[in-house]
This record gives sequence, C-alpha cells and structure tokens, in this order.
Amino acid sequence: MKFYRYAVVLFLVITACSKPVMKLPVNGNAGISGINNLSQAYIFFKTSGRDTVADVHKNQLMTTTHWVVHIDKRLPLKKLILPLQQLITKRNDKHSMHYKPGMHLYLSYTDTLRKMLALVPFDNVSIETPFYRSTEYLKKYPALIKDSAVVHIFLHKSGVRVNDSIFTYPGRKKALGKYLRHLYPGKTGVPVFLNADYNVSYQIYNDLYGYLVKLDTLHLRLNKRQFWYNPRDLQ
Repeated sequence: MKFYRYAVVLFLVITACSKPVMKLPVNGNAGISGINNLSQAYIFFKTSGRDTVADVHKNQLMTTTHWVVHIDKRLPLKKLILPLQQLITKRNDKHSMHYKPGMHLYLSYTDTLRKMLALVPFDNVSIETPFYRSTEYLKKYPALIKDSAVVHIFLHKSGVRVNDSIFTYPGRKKALGKYLRHLYPGKTGVPVFLNADYNVSYQIYNDLYGYLVKLDTLHLRLNKRQFWYNPRDLQ
C-alpha cells in the first residue's frame, strides 16, 4: 500500500473510533513518505487509576513488510522502553522463517512542513538500560570509541544539554543544529550519543530524534545506542 493511502486509512481509523484516541507527535522535521508494503502497530495512551499505561496493538504486523509504529505523543519514554525493545528485536530477527531483507521499522509523526504523516527510521536503534547514560557507559566500555571526539546529548524536561551548552527545545532547534555542526571541525564520523530522561514525553523525544537523524552526516554519526535513563538511579 502506498504511504499516502496508508496515511488516509490511519486517519479514518483514528477519527472513526471514540476510544482509544491516538495523538501523534507533531513537528517540522521533513520525514520519509512514499514507501510501499507496510503493516502497522499502535501504542495508545491509557490511564489506569493514577498510572499511565502504554496500550500496545501489534497483531497486524507482517514480517515481510516494513513496519510503521504509531505512538501517542503523551506517553513518557519509560512506558515505551519494553514494547519498543521487543519490536526492534523481532524486526531484526534474521532467523525468522518470514524474515525479508530490506524491510525496516519506522516511527510515524505529523510533518507540519508538508501537512502529512511522515516516517523516521528506527530499526537500528538499541535502547540501553535505564541505569546508564552514555558518559558512564563509555567509561565502562572505552573500546567502543577510538577517538576523544564524542558528542553526548542529554534531553530532559527543561531542554537539551550538549557539553556545557543548554538549549530550550524545540524553541532553539536551529541554534542547537548550528552548534552541533560546528563541533570538532575537520573531523568525520564523530559519534553522537542521545540520552533522554525517561520521564520526558514521546512528543519531544520524537522531535529531537528525527532532527538528529537529519544531522547524521559524514561529520556527525548518530550512534545506534540510546540511553533512556532514570534520573533517580544516577543520583
């Protein structure tokens, strides 16, 4: 199914049902569209008493297709760690009898630039345990990097920190991009590690992740390891 037709189907499903309601992330990152051969999963926002619940619907996924995961923007990252880890593992299982090379996992969002649903690739991501940030992780496993030129990005509720510089987000998105592009001039393949307070909403994470994917060039390379950490475990 063409992606634009797929987007129409998704819109009708969401608007036709009173429950549950899906509120997708919204941002100005130019995303991917026009992909064929898709199947879908949904992770809805629900409440149970005072607790927030990630309500996962993934029965429609077919292993021989690209996967698109629609996630409610109100969910905190800590509710998404387990379901996304499971989806990534299953998507990358080359031993499955239904495995088909070249099929990918994507996250969806609303692209405000083109006023349509768009996708950002996610199948090569590895979500590490909430007990680490990249700074501590690389001290424990120093062989993972070959150079001292490394960028550690920290997303928290009040903004984004890179080194000693803090940017409100998404308000200073362009300033953040300019800052990153001018780090380590002349070097190539500088690893960028994304860290996120796992209490942050999926809305702001989806925006930042998609933006960093666009900045992934010969100069800066977004590392597949991401660290969705619990601040209390690091005090």
